[in-house]
Formats: sequence, C-alpha cells, structure tokens
Amino acid sequence: MKLRLLSAVSVLAALFSGCSFEADLSDVQITQRGLIVPGVPQTTPTSLSSTPTFFSLSSSDVAWAKGMKTDVLIHRVQIAASGSLSTLDFIDCVHVTVAAPSSSEGAIPIMDYERNEEAPSSSVIDVNIPAPVDIATVWSADETVIELQLAGQLPQQDWTVDVTLNLSGKITYKF
Repeated sequence: MKLRLLSAVSVLAALFSGCSFEADLSDVQITQRGLIVPGVPQTTPTSLSSTPTFFSLSSSDVAWAKGMKTDVLIHRVQIAASGSLSTLDFIDCVHVTVAAPSSSEGAIPIMDYERNEEAPSSSVIDVNIPAPVDIATVWSADETVIELQLAGQLPQQDWTVDVTLNLSGKITYKF
C-alpha cells in the first residue's frame, strides 16, 4: 500500500514539476487598522499644522499579496476615522507616497487629496485614483512603506485611522 501511494505521489510530482500558475487580481484590499497619527501642538486655535505617519508592509505580513510582481496598480485609497474620532473634517489635505527602503528609487506619489470647503462632514476620505499608479518596482521589495502627510487643524493628542489600499496586479506561483 505504501509503495503505491509513494509511486502515485512521485508520478504527480513529475507531472507538475516546473509548472506555474498566473492570475490577474483585479481588486485586492489591504487595510492597516489603528494607524497612530501623532498629535500636533497648535500655536493658535486656527493654525494649520502638518504631520507625517507611515506603515510598512513586509513579505511576512502580506506574503500572498506581495506575490504580485507585475502590473501592481493602486486604484483607490481610503482613510477612515477610528478610535474616538467621529469625523475627519479637520483634515484639509493628504499626500500619500509608497517607497521601498532597500530601493534606490525614490518615493512614488500615489494620492493627493484636498478637502473641498463645501464637502459634507464625513468620517472617511475616499479617493479613487483616475489614472492608477504602477508601484511594481517598490512593491516587489521585501518591505514597502506607505507614508501619509496630513495637514489641517490636526488634534493635539495622538489619534488613529484605518487606511485601505485597493490594488490590482498579476500573481505568479511556480511549483
């Protein structure tokens, strides 16, 4: 019995060795929950301030998504209030970049948001990127860093947001 099973496994391994599987992933969502944004001391009640915050995605965190190696495009960025925040109306603008510390290529801008004065109150900043940005060169690195530069009348105490990236790409598995 063991010999038959072993020979069947050997035959299957021989049949499928050197094979690969490629798939187009049209909508992959990656969410960083509870991203801490440092508080900013304000000099006057109406003063505008700016602060950066970032998070890293490593091959060990999102290994399956890091398997996308070609045509890795960002289509949408969503920043949602979390923790004690009920609204993000105090944010006037956001600039988001993606980079790989191990790469000589600089940070790639992926989103610029500027709040319209007439925009309704909201707990979410949701930006669809009209011309999706190709980040394949930095995405394939072991570590990818997403940085948010936020500006407005920011809170003086630390606060948190959830950041969701909508990506697409091609993934290849070789076995």
